[in-house]
Amino acid sequence: MKRLDKSYDLVFKNLKIIDGTGAPAFYGDIGIKNDTIIDIGKISGQALREYDCSGLIAAPGFIDIHNHSDFSIFQEPAARNFTSQGVTTLVTGNCGISGGPFTPKNKEIFESEWIDSIQDKLSHWSHFSDFALDLEKLKKSVNIVPLVGHGNIRGAVMGMENKKASREQMDQMKQLLQESMEIGCFGMSTGLIYDPGIHSDTEELIELAKIIAKYDGIYATHMRNESDFLIDSVIEAITIARGSGVRVQISHLKTSGKRNFGLDQTVLQLMEYYRRFGVEITCDTYPCIFGNTGLENCFPLWTRTKGMVHFQNILKQKDNQKKIKYELSRPSIGWENILLDAGFDETIISDSRKFKEYEGKSINELSVILKKDPFDTIFYLVINDPTISVLVGGLGKEDMEYVLQHPLSMICSDAQATKKNKGMCHPRNYRAFTKVLSKYVREDHVLPLEEAIRKMTSFPAWKLGLNDRGLIKPGFKADLAIFDL
Repeated sequence: MKRLDKSYDLVFKNLKIIDGTGAPAFYGDIGIKNDTIIDIGKISGQALREYDCSGLIAAPGFIDIHNHSDFSIFQEPAARNFTSQGVTTLVTGNCGISGGPFTPKNKEIFESEWIDSIQDKLSHWSHFSDFALDLEKLKKSVNIVPLVGHGNIRGAVMGMENKKASREQMDQMKQLLQESMEIGCFGMSTGLIYDPGIHSDTEELIELAKIIAKYDGIYATHMRNESDFLIDSVIEAITIARGSGVRVQISHLKTSGKRNFGLDQTVLQLMEYYRRFGVEITCDTYPCIFGNTGLENCFPLWTRTKGMVHFQNILKQKDNQKKIKYELSRPSIGWENILLDAGFDETIISDSRKFKEYEGKSINELSVILKKDPFDTIFYLVINDPTISVLVGGLGKEDMEYVLQHPLSMICSDAQATKKNKGMCHPRNYRAFTKVLSKYVREDHVLPLEEAIRKMTSFPAWKLGLNDRGLIKPGFKADLAIFDL
């Protein structure tokens, strides 16, 4: 349709348009006024700026539904590693970790996370609203959709206590969560392999999820186990949904450990089954077969229940080292044995304050360099650098591709805004979305382009209730990704 007698601030002409719905692509122009799409089609009105985009593709700006830029966005507000991928919206506060609330009881938990350069802000973020206010003031290149972390909420009330919450403590947690939802949080996340979330029980999570459901928010969960007890963990997430009415997002769905390969199909069948009975459950995934975590999270639960200093002291004792070696060599119950699943060849140093020269090397490679066995090597590393992080393998390519193709999955990065000269980091920081398009759409034909774009745009927008983003449509915000392929 020809559009006449309109003025535009910006017109992109001759585009191949993928509107985000999953429908086939079509050709046309996009007219923008202020920050809003006002026309799509053949546009001939006047424009302050006009670009001939022949040979290029336009899609809605990508929405990263599982992101960790809560703290790093204050250091890297341009978030170039995301905008260069076409990502315009980051969903933060995942895996139970968010920019508040912080209290003396939980501050230590997060000092080893991604917040070194903003320690001065922690004392001011006693409520999530304090963090949200600073975030709103920040000049940044991306939209931020915040979740509040269950780890923050539990830690603010109970610290690192490994016990069931009392009624008074539950009431305090519910109050903090309600305050967070009132000021605009889109839901709550859990990190149930991390402290202090690992100490919570299902009953606690159902009680909190009822608050989220009241505001039509989402419950985004890094489940208790992505390995031997994956199915049990999915059932727990479904139980929380059925007990509260909350909408569930399973974070970075994957299966860890070769002995468990193929279980992702069972998980997705369970999700399909329970959706028939009104459970709204979906998932996200990243296009990688390596995860990324702190090395301390790979140790048995009993070693890390009282903070970092206590953790280091435990590891220094020979009797404890012997016990830890025994437990790390066998399947675990009550915690996820990440090192057993990945193996020492596929556990690779990704970031270290003290051992920069070791970045990119596996534990087995370092064992040769240090002339230590692999267990003594990890003790040495984490005692001397407790915040050291690792890439961990043990994930299956076929499983990842199966999840990627499934209609209930969305695309995520599980990454954070990153400095260009930071050094080694997980590749997903720079190429999660572009890898889906280049490898799994263009090269391997795992996904049709229109479906890949739907998983990056309208699907997460629908899940989050973003009613003016995720589609190329008149009246929607002009968050666009324009690229060649």
